[in-house]
Order: sequence, then C-alpha cells, then structure tokens
Amino acid sequence: MPRPDPHRAVLALTLSLAAGTPAAARAAEVIANVRGQFGTQALQAGELRLQDAPLRSVLTATHVDGSEVRLRLNELTYDRALAGGFFSAGKKVMSWDVGYAFRPLDVVQREDRRAVNPLALEGVPMLAWEHFAADSATTVVWANPGRGEAASAIAQKDDEAIAIRQYIQRGSRDEYAVLRLSRRNGIEAGASFSQVASDGIELHASLLWQQRPARGGKALAGFTWTTESKFSVLGEAWTDRSAMPGQQHNRLLRASQYFDDVEVSADVLWQPHDGYMPGSRIATFSASWKASPWLLSASYRHFEGTAGRYAKDLALASIQRGF
Repeated sequence: MPRPDPHRAVLALTLSLAAGTPAAARAAEVIANVRGQFGTQALQAGELRLQDAPLRSVLTATHVDGSEVRLRLNELTYDRALAGGFFSAGKKVMSWDVGYAFRPLDVVQREDRRAVNPLALEGVPMLAWEHFAADSATTVVWANPGRGEAASAIAQKDDEAIAIRQYIQRGSRDEYAVLRLSRRNGIEAGASFSQVASDGIELHASLLWQQRPARGGKALAGFTWTTESKFSVLGEAWTDRSAMPGQQHNRLLRASQYFDDVEVSADVLWQPHDGYMPGSRIATFSASWKASPWLLSASYRHFEGTAGRYAKDLALASIQRGF
C-alpha cells in the first residue's frame, strides 16, 4: 500500500466533524501517556491532551536526568467556525509538506524530522483561518503576532510571519502551494506534490524559493515503495542552501518491515564531500513493538566522517503507556 497522505486524513476528519454532532454536544476527550527513556539520553516524560470544544490543549512534563522537571504548554487553542471556515487562536502545531526526512514547505513549524524517539512537538503562537472543501483546503496563518524578528537565525520558528497554503487533490495526486512573508527571509514561495503512481509506489517532491539569504532555497525529491507483505523502502534526496557547509546536500535510504505489532527499520543518511568539508554518514537502526496501550522501542544511531567529529553514537530504549 502507498504511504498515506496526512493532509487527506485531516481533511476527512474535519469535514466529518463539521457535518456531524455539534461541537458543544460532544463529550470532552482526555488522552494521557507516560514514557521512560534510557540510554545515552535518559529521561522521564508525561503528556496530557485535552479536547473539549472549542478548546484544545497539550501539556507535557519532562525530567532529564540531572535537571529539574520542565513543564511545557505545547498547545492551547481556541477554535470556532468563522466565514465559512474555522478560526484558531493560541499555540498550535502546524506541520506542512510531503517529505519524510526533510520538508522544504514546513515554513511555520520547522521541526527536526529525524529526531530519535521525539517528544510531543511544541506549537507556534498564531492566529489562523482554514477553509476545507471536498477536494481542496486553504490555510492563512499569522505566526508569532507582534514578535517581529527572532534574536537569531537558529530561532526562525519564533519569527513573526504571514503564511498561506493552498491544497488541491487531483485524483491520485496531492498538490500544495505556499507563500510566507517575514522580515528575516523576505518572500518565500514554494510548491510540492505527492503522486500515487501505482498500488505500491508513491512519488513526491518539493521546491522552496527564498528571497533571503542570498541564493537561498530548498528542494527535495523522493519515493516510497510498499509491498503487500508490509515491507517498504523510502528514498529521498534534498538540497538546503540555508544549512551549514557539509550539510546542504543529503541522500537518505530507509527500509522497514512490519511483523504484526513489530516494526524493524534501518536507514543511512549520506552527506557528500562539500568543498573543504569531507562527507558524513549517519546510520540508524530501530525496532518497536506496539500493542495498545503499550509502546516499546529501541534505536541506535552511528555517526561517521565529519558528523562523527561533532556527535557521539546514540543508543536509546523507551517504554510508553497510554491512558
């Protein structure tokens, strides 16, 4: 089966909720989970999700060994119908684009797509309006209202910006167009697509042009191949001119296999020789077992070449239970 498109799932869910039971009549939903992680980065974490229309929130508590417990409000939004669409105000996670390891059109969320055993994402303060139709969707976002430009380029997620995304479904192809305006990068414009080419093959690509920095831009091309036996292969190549030298050109190959409730995967990321910077190789091996409400996982990441000079090998195991 081809890789499912997350936007189609969100679109279908939103339309079904809009057509179904009124928000005020739906019962509050509470989801919680706790996690213990051991290895190179040991920690304990808890997550609480509350959905009680029109409010939605995500609260996390994290304790890293040797430090104090950190409480974080990852999301808190107020949602209501407005002008034929849905208005949201607050702190919200908003991930865009079609890639697996890299997403050029993620101009709002800017998350690390290859984190090992990631915790819940932290949203962005925003005002947003979304309109959904049967085969299209429009999103308008005012991110970080009133903040202006963040203190450093590393914190671009905190920049104040206006972003617009248009989504269109054309048969077996999903198409996206994005426009973002900010003081730091000026105009950013891009487009992407995901195409189901056959029962087991999917193709995707993204391109983002940036007014600043000079010669800025990001591009990605990739594919997924999935068999009926639940074996899948992912390949992606991308360029990111805003990254550090030696990290601007990347090639990723990933293979995974499901055995009932168990998934085993391995991937290799190549960063080829770039001028005076030698290349890097980063290999990751993972296994997980999921049988609700339990999730057990283990990962090992090995760094070679330039990456090996600045990062140590990483070994993690975690146990998680939902409530």
